[in-house]
Amino acid sequence: MLSRPSTEQILQGIARDLQETVLPDVASEPTKVMVGMMVQLLKSCAQRAAHETAWVHEEAAAISTAAGKDLGGPASLHLDDVLSWYHRVSQVLSEGVEAAYRSGDTAEIAKWRALIDARRANEAQILGTLELVGRG
Repeated sequence: MLSRPSTEQILQGIARDLQETVLPDVASEPTKVMVGMMVQLLKSCAQRAAHETAWVHEEAAAISTAAGKDLGGPASLHLDDVLSWYHRVSQVLSEGVEAAYRSGDTAEIAKWRALIDARRANEAQILGTLELVGRG
């Protein structure tokens, strides 16, 4: 037992208990699918909880560099403040992409496109693990 578990560890523990303890006792196929989906979502939430703030800061630093301006930081490390700041950073990303495509400059397009690809890679770490439970 952990005396100070992280959110990731708590969610992983719940997912493990559902998969190892609850799922074997479930007889109904639709309920098995539902529990399997819950397990996947809990694991995805655990992954996100463990890395979301770091991903936001890393992405913001890259966007700041690409835009050539200081984007500041969140008002605090509370998730709502971090996500509000991330929204503002995302607006800079969107504006940079739009300006690059308007200009037609292939180097600028590639620079901003790389930032979009990096964002998608982070999202894929969460969403890419989802499987079609009970289908197959």
